[in-house]
Amino acid sequence: MPSVMGLLEEREVAARQRVESLRDNLERLVAELEEAEAAQDRLVIAKETVSQVLPEAGELKDVHVSGDARPIGPEPAAPGAMPRSAVPVRREGLDVSVLSPDYQRIMHVLADRERSGEGPAICRQLAAA
Repeated sequence: MPSVMGLLEEREVAARQRVESLRDNLERLVAELEEAEAAQDRLVIAKETVSQVLPEAGELKDVHVSGDARPIGPEPAAPGAMPRSAVPVRREGLDVSVLSPDYQRIMHVLADRERSGEGPAICRQLAAA
């Protein structure tokens, strides 16, 4: 018959091994958690930076280099532009669909005024329309 002390020592060794295994897992999980939190913080900072930069990009004006007729700035928007997208550089054959929905509405109001013979509009008339 095994001794009581021998049985207790075996169980103590097993418990110690389990504690060490759990500590190792805990250290690994803490390291993973710290990495995940750091990645989340970087994404939050990136999102804040982009939200600050994008409105400024929409306010870019055409800048020309002497001797070069090409404007410097964002490329023209793709068809079906989204709200807050940059206004493309005006050129021949450019369709209204490349503008954001708000600018498309303005262009339609101006086209309707032109068709009806009303002529140019002032801001107050555009806002009312």
